[in-house]
Formats: sequence, C-alpha cells, structure tokens
Amino acid sequence: MKTGVDFKELKEIEKRILEGIKLEDSFSNPKTIAAFDVGYIGNKYVCAAVVISMESKEIIEKNNIEGEEVMPYSPNLVAFREGPVIVNAFRSLNNRPEIIMIKGMGAIHPKKAGLASYVGVILNKPCFGVSKELAFGYLEEDKVMFNNEIKGIALKAKPYAKPVYVTPGHNITLNTSVEIAKKLIDEQYKLPLPLHLAHKLVNKLKNEKK
Repeated sequence: MKTGVDFKELKEIEKRILEGIKLEDSFSNPKTIAAFDVGYIGNKYVCAAVVISMESKEIIEKNNIEGEEVMPYSPNLVAFREGPVIVNAFRSLNNRPEIIMIKGMGAIHPKKAGLASYVGVILNKPCFGVSKELAFGYLEEDKVMFNNEIKGIALKAKPYAKPVYVTPGHNITLNTSVEIAKKLIDEQYKLPLPLHLAHKLVNKLKNEKK
C-alpha cells in the first residue's frame, strides 16, 4: 500500500537525529516547562501544549493546533508522525519553555529515534518523555533496561498505582528527567501535572469535535 511516505528519507533523518542526541544537562535552574500531547480523530490531529511554572505549578499558557495527520500510524514511526506536530505547537507558543515534556519515549533504542529525542534535537531544547507503556526495553525493579544499560526509570504517583516510564530525549540526563518528573507529580493523577493538563485538554478538544 502506498502512503506517500518516503521511508528512505525518514531513515536518513532518523540517522541524523540519533547522531545528534546529547544526554547531558544543557541548563541550570529552569523556571518553566511545557508538556505536549497529540490526539487523533480519524485522519486529523489535535495537539495541546501547556506551559507551567516549575515553582508554583501555575499555568502560564495553554494553546493547541490541529490539522491533517502527517502520516498513518506505525509503531516504529511515531516520532515522525507526532514530532513535526509538537514542533509546530512549540513554535506557536508565546511563552517558550526552558524544558519540554512529551507523552512518549526518549533515547532507548540505539537505532530508533524516540519522540522526545526527535523533538529535542529538532528544536535543540531539553526534552524528555513520559510514557504509560514501554515500547522498547524491559524492567528490572524500577529500572528501564535496554542492552544491559539503564535507559529510564519507572515512577508511580502513589503506592500500588501503575507506573509511568521516564526516559531522557535530548540535552538532559536521565537523573534530571526523573527529578523534574518527580517534582511535578500530583498524587491525583497518573501523569506528571503538566502532561496530565495537556492530555486533559486534548481529550476536551477531541470531544468538542465529535
């Protein structure tokens, strides 16, 4: 089936992204963070962005964009399906955040660009992922492992809750990604607060369009 997607070109882009990933902190004492979530209605997307203060956790800005899907869903091409959408949503903000949090995976697989890595490298911004499911790797206690290396950490909002998985994407370390995610956890919600707010806004927008 022809999809209009140039897979050879995507592989070249993926290779450049993988070569560009830096898992080092490129910042100190960040004041703001934005979370992004993408939802679909048929072949159309909505992407919500929520910027909050790291200290007060108050909302600084909420925004959303919508349009036609970039490409059909494929589990191996999520970064290319949702990455350009999140990049555009970031550029639509009046208040550009210092840190980016996305719902998805970061740098786990050495040959697959995670969504957080795609967004971070393209924007050259610190970006990490928080996912409800593990697309790659496996758990050893609370550690996300891949090729016998620690690539992420499983976090729980409260005891006995199902975990979410935190992985760095670009310009940030695993330890700092986890530290920020922990700071923004609200026991009422499974996802860290900004991502919960972005996810809630996406669902609201989807319901309005149905």
